[in-house]
Amino acid sequence: MNTVLLSLGAAVLAAAFIASAMSKQLFFTYFGAEDSLIENITAVALVISGLILLRRAINARHAVTRGALALGVVYGLLYIWAGGEEISWGQRIIGFESPAYFQENNDQQEFTFHNLVIGGVKLDELIFGPVLSYIILSYLIVLPVLWPRVTWVQTLTQRMMIPVPRLQHAGFALVVTLIIPLLNESRRWEVYECIFALLSMAIFLYPANPVENRDALAE
Repeated sequence: MNTVLLSLGAAVLAAAFIASAMSKQLFFTYFGAEDSLIENITAVALVISGLILLRRAINARHAVTRGALALGVVYGLLYIWAGGEEISWGQRIIGFESPAYFQENNDQQEFTFHNLVIGGVKLDELIFGPVLSYIILSYLIVLPVLWPRVTWVQTLTQRMMIPVPRLQHAGFALVVTLIIPLLNESRRWEVYECIFALLSMAIFLYPANPVENRDALAE
């Protein structure tokens, strides 16, 4: 399944370039538009990733502290929340109107928190933009390199219930990060989000520090 998910991510990237080369409208329809195929795949993959994290936390409940267990649950809920945000919690599918607060303070007038504008500051640009990007890239690329070599990093990841990417995941993330800017489309980051969601599934299913290693988790 690990290979399948990584291959699917590579296929999404290749398809995005092909669609863009064929037609800008074709790319927008399937990759860049709201409720596009790629956006829906992203949402489903994020929710599944969250469920995998919740299962991981439950499986480790007898081997970790309550604090670590709580963190594991939080990670899972955050991914499920991100999946809901991706499709505006089904707003366009169900057809319900945004509450008044969101109509006034959301830059897309949608029922999403990451598009809120508070005090003139867009949350997606402040928190969900560069800050989150650096955190994610550090997790995907830096952590897998440090984890096998630095003892305190191993201890910290175990105590915080952080599933560590394998080196193959790090390599895949690095290649995609270098290639995606070459896609000459303003909505190319929708493709990146989809690949990240699929990569997350692969990491959480096959982390470098599986919860089956109960002795390490209990240290």
